[in-house]
Amino acid sequence: MRVELREQYVNLVHFLGLVLGPSYEIALHDLSMGDESVIAIANGQVTKRGLHAPLTSPVLGFLSRERHKQVDYEVNYTALSMEQKALRSSTFYIKDAGELVGLLCITFDDSKYKDISRMIMSLCHPDELLQENHFERIENLYVGEEVEVFGRDINEVFEATMKIILKDNSSPLDKLKKKEKLEIVAALKERGIFLLKGAVTEVAEKLHSSEATIYRYLNEVEEMEKAER
Repeated sequence: MRVELREQYVNLVHFLGLVLGPSYEIALHDLSMGDESVIAIANGQVTKRGLHAPLTSPVLGFLSRERHKQVDYEVNYTALSMEQKALRSSTFYIKDAGELVGLLCITFDDSKYKDISRMIMSLCHPDELLQENHFERIENLYVGEEVEVFGRDINEVFEATMKIILKDNSSPLDKLKKKEKLEIVAALKERGIFLLKGAVTEVAEKLHSSEATIYRYLNEVEEMEKAER
């Protein structure tokens, strides 16, 4: 990211942090910084992240699918903190002469507002309205959803993503069949995990497979994707 552009967005991060308040985290990613892309952050207590944190999922998925060529931003997708708290995220694609150079991400923690709403509803009609005024629960999230996973480093992002993908799989990882491993590799690829440095090594270790096997699975997944087009 050009120095002039970087300075402009760094100032915007701090401005939005003050204007929106402590329930909103604003993070600036410089895509030229590799796996430590966060170069400015305000209200990092929302996700427990700081400078040099990595990209998250599904942002990695957005990048792998080159969504920036179709839209200028993504709004209100589900985010999941490391403490399993549901958050709401939006991402603005920063482009320079048509090239994607950075991301401005805003994450909102609305848990306090949900709690207040429940308290007010319970004062009115403890039974009926509380049942109708339900909120999204973490256990209702499923693998196919665009669920953002936050982490302070690459390992945390990877571990949390694997946990979501394997949520409904009770089989030990060393007992998985090829079909199941292919499905996991496909899901990780869709989420852009393989854009992270060292991801193949991590996946191979988790799935009790060789790196060569994971590369072969990736080739098979790509062939299946081509056949579906």
